[in-house]
Amino acid sequence: MKTLNELRTEQHAEVQHYRAVADGVVRDFARPHAGIIGVLLAGSVARGDARCGPFGLYVDLVVVAEHRQDVDLASTFGPSIELFVPKHCVKIEDAGVALELTTRKELQGIRSRLESEIFARQESEVLCDKTGFLSQWKREAFNITDQQLKDRALGWFFRCQYLVGDYRLEKWKHRSAWVQLCQIGNEAAECYCSFLYCINRQFIPRKDWLTYLTDNLHDKAPGHKQLLEAIYTSTPIEQSVDSRFKRLNEALGWMKGHCLERTWIR
Repeated sequence: MKTLNELRTEQHAEVQHYRAVADGVVRDFARPHAGIIGVLLAGSVARGDARCGPFGLYVDLVVVAEHRQDVDLASTFGPSIELFVPKHCVKIEDAGVALELTTRKELQGIRSRLESEIFARQESEVLCDKTGFLSQWKREAFNITDQQLKDRALGWFFRCQYLVGDYRLEKWKHRSAWVQLCQIGNEAAECYCSFLYCINRQFIPRKDWLTYLTDNLHDKAPGHKQLLEAIYTSTPIEQSVDSRFKRLNEALGWMKGHCLERTWIR
């Protein structure tokens, strides 16, 4: 799998094109509109790994207003061209743009939202900030205290420990429940990845991005990439269980060592 940094280098020119489209939206639509107080760039263009594949690409923009009634996306940007997509999608400069409307109050309450929603806002980038609110919000809204870091990380560690113990493995092997063991292994791997986001003071993305973005995290187990490949490699179910859980226990052992080093557990 290509790393995020490799993709950022490889797709730099394409990303710059989409950033220019986003800048054009700010210039032509957001700045002249009295009801729009700011714009956030989100998704793969903000992250730097965007590419236009055979099914196209949408530049994700979050339009910020004081109140929702201050901005009507249809009258400002035109009707949505994607009726079954939960965002307001339009074509601008021959590029797809997916718009989302939010308010100052909703952004201020972001920490009460699902963790994946917090992550999406955390990785966003401020493109337009008429009042200075968005810059301050980005600095302050995503701070994680040491106690929060500990509590979140330990939650994933203990869940992983529960899932991969010998008792659970033996119980399901006795029932020849190989598919169930695969599901338990998947959840344990997700616990390991979630633990990584926590100790790196980040929030946890949606599951369809969970493993991919761990490569860019600073603190992770030695041989992290090879560890994930071993955990997720598809082999005949029954034969794979022991080797897979062995690698999961290696991940758990690293997690435990990290917790011991920080004196979170004894």
